[in-house]
Amino acid sequence: MSDKVVVFATLLAKSDSIDQVLEALTAMLEPSRKEEGCHNYDLHRDRQDPKVFVFHETWESEAHLDAHNQTPHFKNLSTKLEGIIESVSVRRTTKL
Repeated sequence: MSDKVVVFATLLAKSDSIDQVLEALTAMLEPSRKEEGCHNYDLHRDRQDPKVFVFHETWESEAHLDAHNQTPHFKNLSTKLEGIIESVSVRRTTKL
C-alpha cells in the first residue's frame, strides 16, 4: 500500500450560483498543482447534474495534504464558497 493520499471532494453548488462556484474552484487548480507533493489536482463536473463538482487529488503524503489545506488559496476558497454551496463531502483514500 502507498503512503500517497487520494482525495475525492464533492461540492454541490446552489442552483443560482453554479458559475460563481465554477470560477472559485477553477482558481484553485494552478496554485494547487504547483505545491510540493501534489501529483494531480483535477476538477470534474457531473455530466447529468451541472451543480455537482468533484476534485480528484493525489498527494505524496498526509503532511503534504495538510500543508495544502493551510495555503492562502485554500483558506480563501472557504470564504468564496460561503453561502453559494449546498454541501461538501471530502474523502481521503488510499489506492489499493
